[in-house]
Amino acid sequence: MKLLAFLIVCALVTAGGFYVLDRHVPDRFNPFEPLAIADAPTFLTGMKLTRLRMNGDECRAVLEQSDLDVEFLPDRETGENCGFENVAQLRQSSISYGGDITLTCPALVALAVWEEHDLKPAAEEMLGREIIRIRHYGTYACRNVNNRPGGRRSEHAYANAIDIAGFVLEDSSEISVLDDWGDDSEAGRFLDTVHERACERFAVVLGPDYNNAHANHFHLDMGPFMTCR
Repeated sequence: MKLLAFLIVCALVTAGGFYVLDRHVPDRFNPFEPLAIADAPTFLTGMKLTRLRMNGDECRAVLEQSDLDVEFLPDRETGENCGFENVAQLRQSSISYGGDITLTCPALVALAVWEEHDLKPAAEEMLGREIIRIRHYGTYACRNVNNRPGGRRSEHAYANAIDIAGFVLEDSSEISVLDDWGDDSEAGRFLDTVHERACERFAVVLGPDYNNAHANHFHLDMGPFMTCR
């Protein structure tokens, strides 16, 4: 009888907790509610981004309910152990990428969160200017890591990564990973900040400190590993 009473109390407490979460806690602080790109990040944002990697339907709903102009593409194989699933083409966001970019849904959501809540505020606070364009070296490419023959496939082979080379500001000045990384300057400190914040959004973030192959860009992906370098 004591065990039964204990189980009943636990069930009531659990039910009460769900009721409070559902009725009185904002969605961005509710671990059971899906992520919304427009919402300010919380301590739960990383968990919600990770969950999107395991739930394609939820991820698509996040993009569909956002202000992004996207087109979902059919799954396809493009070569030996190359191709993509659950991919969308970004046509327009609040910052130009110089054309459409193609990414898996989780990577695109992470990029949108980084853009909206990390890049734009950091540019305003640290530079006093807006970013109007993000320069990049592409997303999808059927290749191995660092183009090494016989190596494992890069996350680029699955449209699950983007390489960020720099930023164009509203006064037409530019910040370059190659030229400005590590400098004790406004641009250098900005790059350090947005690199650090990218580590809160993506599974893997690699920059110039990782190796020479990344001297001119930040590699951002939503693959199975976790690295911030």
